[in-house]
Amino acid sequence: MASVERIGSTPVKGLGWLSHERIGVSIGGLDGDRRWAPVWADDLTCLRAPQFPAMVRVAVGPGGLPAADEHVVHPETRIRYYDRLIPARVHDGPLAQRLSAEAGRTVLLARTLWSDAIVWGAPVSVLLRSELAGLPSDTDRYRPNLVIDDRAAPLVLAEGSRLELGAVRLQVVGELERCVIIDHDPLTGRKDHSLLRRIRPGALLAYGCAVDSEGEVRVGDPVRVWHAS
Repeated sequence: MASVERIGSTPVKGLGWLSHERIGVSIGGLDGDRRWAPVWADDLTCLRAPQFPAMVRVAVGPGGLPAADEHVVHPETRIRYYDRLIPARVHDGPLAQRLSAEAGRTVLLARTLWSDAIVWGAPVSVLLRSELAGLPSDTDRYRPNLVIDDRAAPLVLAEGSRLELGAVRLQVVGELERCVIIDHDPLTGRKDHSLLRRIRPGALLAYGCAVDSEGEVRVGDPVRVWHAS
């Protein structure tokens, strides 16, 4: 039977990926996942991977982020994520200053007011191990929330498919497009592949899922799949 091989998230969108043995999952996604975003100080627009791919190597846990009343620059404002304006509180601090030094431009950190505000598609991304054939196998490069080991009996997912992982139930919303960040080593941030040119049409290396049933997911949990009729 397929099982959960790896669980990953990041408290700050675009920064280094963190692995977990277990984590809570709510309607908005994995606990603490992407609640913060780095933004350019001059226009409060979220940084995007093509602008600053090296940020993928900067890993930070919750303890490395400002407290609610610490280093506050804008207590109530809106940040721009593509064409969305999202309510947030914006902070300075050591992490923002480190990102500024590396980016060569002033960066601040914004904490959004709800959990999946700066997630482009569905709040939980799922990667099937069987779809990595012929591609680099370091799954953190692809930044999925959940990696499912289905190599013994490959799964087939499609829009409407439902997955049960421990106490959590997900529904596939659709495939996720990959961005340029997968071409970069997740530890160094350096470009070392051109994977976007190699991925065959229809294999986008992750599925976006909505949360049907909240709970906790753990590495090793069995995975069951039902398909929409």
